Amino acid sequence: MISVHEARELILARMEPLPPQKVYLEEALGRYLAQDIVSDKDVPPWDNSAMDGYAVQCAGVTEQGTRLRIAYEIPAGSLPQGPFEKHEAVKIMTGAPLPPGADAVIKREDTQEREGEVIIDKVPKVHQHIRFSGEDIQTGDTILLRGSLIGPAQIGVLASLRRVLVPCHQRPVVAILATGDEIADLDEELTPEKISSSNSYTLISLVRAAGAIPLYLGIARDTRDDLVSKLSMAKKADLILTSGGVSMGDYDMVKEVMGDTGNAMEFWKVEMKPGRPLAFGSIGSIPAIGLPGYPVSTMTSFYQFARPAILKLMGATNLLLPPIRVKAATEVKSAGDRPNYIRGLIERQGTELTVKPTGPQGSGILTSMAQGNCFMVIPKGTTLIREGEIIDCEIFSGSW
Repeated sequence: MISVHEARELILARMEPLPPQKVYLEEALGRYLAQDIVSDKDVPPWDNSAMDGYAVQCAGVTEQGTRLRIAYEIPAGSLPQGPFEKHEAVKIMTGAPLPPGADAVIKREDTQEREGEVIIDKVPKVHQHIRFSGEDIQTGDTILLRGSLIGPAQIGVLASLRRVLVPCHQRPVVAILATGDEIADLDEELTPEKISSSNSYTLISLVRAAGAIPLYLGIARDTRDDLVSKLSMAKKADLILTSGGVSMGDYDMVKEVMGDTGNAMEFWKVEMKPGRPLAFGSIGSIPAIGLPGYPVSTMTSFYQFARPAILKLMGATNLLLPPIRVKAATEVKSAGDRPNYIRGLIERQGTELTVKPTGPQGSGILTSMAQGNCFMVIPKGTTLIREGEIIDCEIFSGSW
């Protein structure tokens, strides 16, 4: 058996970011940048008003009650008509370019406008309510780094830079194959000896949530011929994920097929709970991860190994689940024989965050994942976490 870290490093060593492609800005959400984004312009492009109000020269407004003649008006989307005198003001709307000579904007609430004049109720400070050219972005600035996830804020930044096409890494195609005579797909009859193939649809969702493209191959029955036949449909995939068939049973065929000529198996078994029976190798030239069959083991192993692999293929730089240290809300026990990924629920209690197990932790109890938002990572050798002690957690759900 090898450690989680060793297994993950071996898997990631086989993954290289897919080639870049340019996609339209509106299609870039959830993708990863294939190159740094360097600005070729200032944002904002010119000094402008941060408020609806009056642009003034502070030298002309030294006391409350000063009256200024309104020289002209600048609506948003219009240009200034020219300079103005210090005993004048220019009525200006939010976002409009500042007129030449103005060094402050007085917001409308601090004025009174009467018959072509404005009465100043509050003496301005130099530069107040002005957004200066390049205040957000300056020409030559590196704004976004290669490998960054493109979210809504990044989309907005790219739009402000007028980037219609965005260089992103391609999205990997991930083939998904469930195995076992005992499971039935949703379009099959659920006879007494079968259970529904939840892993198939869990994995499809996990792959899609990671940003990749799932290619569902269905269910392979417990024969070598059917497994090989189903895997042959994954020739255009960038990664293969199977569930089940990697344990010690007589009909666990996945690791055997990985050992066939032309395929390879690099390791089998990882020191973790749940999820010890995990195989990694290749089917032909395609990397393949054989996930365990129990639903919780499948998901835990996906988060630890398959998700980082997918993210690296997509060009991401942050590959692991977000870590957080949280106070235990209750006593937590572990066997201590290997690292234990207990499904936990982080909650806010007053001003602090606490975490507790989601209930029964059996590998087949999928509701322990559905009700949780993190893994409570209990190290090997630790058998008891007392209430109030700090636990290392990894967040897998943003719902908290």
